[in-house]
Amino acid sequence: MTEAFEDIPVRDDMQTVAFYNVENLFDLKNNRLKHDNDFLPGSVKNWTPKRYQNKLRKLGYAISNIGQRETGKHPALVGLAEVENAIVIKDLLASKHLENCHYDFVHFNSPDERGIDVALLYDTTVFKVSHSEAFEVRLTDADGTPDYTRDVLLVSGILEGEKIHVIVNHWSSRREGEKETEVKRLASSEKVSAIIDSLKKEDEHTKIMVLGDFNDTPQNSSLKRLVDNHSLFNPMETLRSFTRGSVKHQRQWFIFDQILVSTNFFKSSENEFEFFKANIFDEDFLKLFKGPFKGSPFRTYVGQKYKGGYSDHFPVYLILKK
Repeated sequence: MTEAFEDIPVRDDMQTVAFYNVENLFDLKNNRLKHDNDFLPGSVKNWTPKRYQNKLRKLGYAISNIGQRETGKHPALVGLAEVENAIVIKDLLASKHLENCHYDFVHFNSPDERGIDVALLYDTTVFKVSHSEAFEVRLTDADGTPDYTRDVLLVSGILEGEKIHVIVNHWSSRREGEKETEVKRLASSEKVSAIIDSLKKEDEHTKIMVLGDFNDTPQNSSLKRLVDNHSLFNPMETLRSFTRGSVKHQRQWFIFDQILVSTNFFKSSENEFEFFKANIFDEDFLKLFKGPFKGSPFRTYVGQKYKGGYSDHFPVYLILKK
């Protein structure tokens, strides 16, 4: 499994920024305030210490290799979705493939009903955090009751001498139907829009990245509005095909996981980071290798059945080059 990533020269002029929905990374303790009962030892899913450690090791292996082919090293920044709390992130960073990567993280507990949050991992040798903040997205269900969802996470900092802002997202799912839930994703889009406005008010030339699992495609208006209103570039627009995406639903590929960048990543002066390329990290080891769903993401569970895989999403990433 490791041969493909060995002996790649380290590129000092490049850094990788990634995003990964890690699919229900829950610890083994019962949080009575959240709907985490499925992920406990003795629950219907029988979430055991062995299964938990296996998932941490596999996710760590995947994360450590994102962008390796291009840069010869692990990513500088990794946005995460579906982490339960700080405990699971610490356990992930202590796992075999990440323990020597110098990662720290930013995370806030969100009011999400399922108890899943977003977070940002960062390599402390290349990125210094100057500010972090969580923004609540207020939503209501059709009957007017509050729908508690994930916060939008803003992390500002210095990447090898250059100030950048990273906005990490996990927008509302399409579980009750795409059209029925669209208003919720538009509300999250509006929240991101307000954050970008405030950042540009301070410095109109500031560099911004918006990354996440948006549960919408680059063609949906929630993302189109961000691109059009804030002079952003979405490199994921051209990546989806009939045989490729970041997530598969009813045998169809979608790119719900995306990284958008402000267009000033294209007109950098000497010794500043520029956008180089973007891709889906869909290496063979992350896929089912046989059966009717061959090529789909190798998941941890399908329903209540344990499969022992990584996640139901592939990571996405982009390469910055000086």
